Amino acid sequence: MCGICGYISDKNLDIDAMTETISHRGPDAQGIFKDGELALGHRRLSILDLSQNSNQPMVSQDKRFVIAYNGEVYNFLELKDELKALGVNFIRQSDTEVILEGFAVWGIKLFEKLNGMFAFSIYDRKEQKLYIVRDRFGIKPLYYYCENDLIFGSEIKALIASNIIKKEIDYQGFYEYLHFGATLGETTFYKSIKKLEPGHYIEFDIKKRDFRIKKYKLNYEIKPSKDSLQEAIIKTRELFEEAVKRQLVSDVPVGIFLSGGIDSTAITAFATKHYKGKVKTFSAGFDFDKGVNELPLAKEIATKFDTEHYELHIKGESSIEILEDINYYFDQPFGDAANIPLYLMSKEIRGKQKVVLQGDGGDELFAGYHRYIRLHHYKIYKSISKAFPLLKSIIPKSSSKYKGLRFLYALYQSASDKEMAYILSQEMFDEDPAKLFDSKIESNLKAVNPFKRYQYFYKKFKELGAVNAMLFTDTNIILPELYFEKVDRATMANSLEVRVPFLDNDLASYAMSLPGSYKVQGKDKKYLLKEAFKGIVPDRVLFGAKKGFSVPFQYWLRSSLKDYLVDTLSSSPIYNQKIENLIEEHIKEQKDNGYILWKLLNFAIWIKKSDIIL
Repeated sequence: MCGICGYISDKNLDIDAMTETISHRGPDAQGIFKDGELALGHRRLSILDLSQNSNQPMVSQDKRFVIAYNGEVYNFLELKDELKALGVNFIRQSDTEVILEGFAVWGIKLFEKLNGMFAFSIYDRKEQKLYIVRDRFGIKPLYYYCENDLIFGSEIKALIASNIIKKEIDYQGFYEYLHFGATLGETTFYKSIKKLEPGHYIEFDIKKRDFRIKKYKLNYEIKPSKDSLQEAIIKTRELFEEAVKRQLVSDVPVGIFLSGGIDSTAITAFATKHYKGKVKTFSAGFDFDKGVNELPLAKEIATKFDTEHYELHIKGESSIEILEDINYYFDQPFGDAANIPLYLMSKEIRGKQKVVLQGDGGDELFAGYHRYIRLHHYKIYKSISKAFPLLKSIIPKSSSKYKGLRFLYALYQSASDKEMAYILSQEMFDEDPAKLFDSKIESNLKAVNPFKRYQYFYKKFKELGAVNAMLFTDTNIILPELYFEKVDRATMANSLEVRVPFLDNDLASYAMSLPGSYKVQGKDKKYLLKEAFKGIVPDRVLFGAKKGFSVPFQYWLRSSLKDYLVDTLSSSPIYNQKIENLIEEHIKEQKDNGYILWKLLNFAIWIKKSDIIL
């Protein structure tokens, strides 16, 4: 895992300064390549072939191609064998060289062959073209700016360091963030900076200044499987085992973040079966997590599978320093407070561990959330939603049941293309966040559609049935925009590579080809996966209640962060009487405004440091 950046420009940009901004992503080596208007920068976190021979940017054996690569390709040994059969010789042991020489043979057809997480650039010196590609699930990030010049990088800070990007806010991204806690699709908070979407690549002709974005693999282009439920159970188990086995390949020790849930326990079970050596497992207890303590169960699982187990006891009372550090590493506001424990856990093992496996993706592929159960009974809840106006009128806003109306409100919509968006929005149906701001900002927000990404995928998935439509939507929005954004920034800030076996190409494609009825049965979510893991994952884990720690940011905003909240927002250009009222209501516990205040606080921290133009 590494960090990359680069540019094509006739201006005198500082590639060294750009590369230095992402040094935390790769503390082991730095490399620069220049050729005329083009420059590539690379920071290396050494995982495979630890020798200097595999430092980057790397030049192909025929000297035609140059690569700057971030990621891991888990089927590189199979691809290497294919290339050897075609007469290609190799002088290194890394996956980087396989990608580089593979591109020399297959060109852009290589991209769809890659099974892994990645974002990389390849420069064709002969054709004077630059290719920039991102993995199909968006596990690894890639940002770009293109206004005649092309600038790109693993993180936005590398692009900002070019000193030619105008810092003007994108209200599309701002409004999406206010609803969902993150920007969606290609959008960022910067008008001129975009995300390269998963499964796409850039082709840039340097001489012609011709910029094009093309797709190579989309996650909804999957042929439905005809396998029976029993066949699906067997095949899912086999594919998952193979996925874990693939992701154990490394020249440094591999560990596992073990929570005690189904997904991380299954990873542990298969990893201990195939890993050469003793697997390290890490479980964390946080002093702010008063409700659930997963350490005893995780220790029990570690004992069962004979791992080298470590318990991390982390003091997590959110401090101003932690909040501002995370804001720096994320480059733009991020509304999911779960980035705090992940950042702290990664920081705890920094320098001791370079690679861990984690269970992300299991819930989105195999239906692990309660909303999937409700959607399994879509017609029933759709009928009940007709009572929404009556229930809204008789249930007090102060009641905990009032928040439960949000799901009914989503299904009450006459426009079905907004149902998924309202289900996933963090804000209540009667509280449009645009109305919190002055007339200028409100007008700019109202000029864009924060739900357009959801509406786009609704059209793609509406014939799949409610459960699979939600699963496909989550895989294409929630995973890349919220969860992988969180995982990448929080862990790479501490030079830690996180691998996600559930997003193995073969396993994920198969899971997405199966009907929703295999994944949810009655009130039983994750049905297929539980059946697949019987006899492997202990029953206590398989059939126990889903656990998970919560981050008490609402409480922090009333206690340890109260003064900081007031000072930061009151000195921000967005502050007004309505925001002051929100703060007062929350501090006095008259109303829980935690979600919106947390997002406003993170926005205010960022806007102060970024010098953005509103």
